Amino acid sequence: MNIRESTGFYDLCINVPKNEIQNLYLILLKLYEYGFKTIAINTDIDESVLGTDKKKKKKSSDSEISQNIIFKTIDIENIRKKFDGKLKIFNRITFFCSDFTKTHILNHCSILKKYDLYAFAPKTQNALQFVCSQLNVDIITLKSSNITFKLNKKLYDQAIERGIHFEIQFIDLLNLESRKQIIHYSHLFHTYGRSKNIIISSGSNDISMIRNPYDLINLAYLLGLNEIQAKASILYQCKKLLLRAERRRRGKAVFIIENQRI
Repeated sequence: MNIRESTGFYDLCINVPKNEIQNLYLILLKLYEYGFKTIAINTDIDESVLGTDKKKKKKSSDSEISQNIIFKTIDIENIRKKFDGKLKIFNRITFFCSDFTKTHILNHCSILKKYDLYAFAPKTQNALQFVCSQLNVDIITLKSSNITFKLNKKLYDQAIERGIHFEIQFIDLLNLESRKQIIHYSHLFHTYGRSKNIIISSGSNDISMIRNPYDLINLAYLLGLNEIQAKASILYQCKKLLLRAERRRRGKAVFIIENQRI
């Protein structure tokens, strides 16, 4: 995929509706009609797929364990062909994890290389601290949970300095149970770093939850982003994120010429 030629609005987290590809096509068509041009189709992976047999793990290396792990994936190439000329489509994985030592197993899985974007959803405070300071991912997404993460300025700065982006998902703001936490995190982003490296995505698998980009921009104002940052959350910051992801995958530098300060 040619990232540098990507234009239009971005939504970097679209989920497959109950593995029904036809419904996914309808969502992608709606996004195209709304003016989105770059989409990431997401696959959620929970740490439970990596196994919990500690005795077996002691006898095997991370690379040996990873060889026996199989993820259910969608045929991204067929989707790209169907929307060729309309949408640029990327492949994303989101890893939900409480035990950060399991990230080493995932990193040895050859299938991980098939994903363009690597997002991490911490389930514990220790996992959040690890991803902010050490784990080489593209996105940190703080999903609503039974705990409230203690995101301090040090952790935020560590992640930003390493080029990681924080994600706010529109779907979490529509849910009354998760709205309070997500607004809390977005205000911390504003307090600690003036909402630097923030992207907004839908996180949806339902066509009725898809919104046009201007609704998302208006929403960003309420989350502490100014006019430039609000637009950048579904434009410039997303392109910057994809370039950073390309550098991670290829292991070489990708240069960005910045013509505005975000």
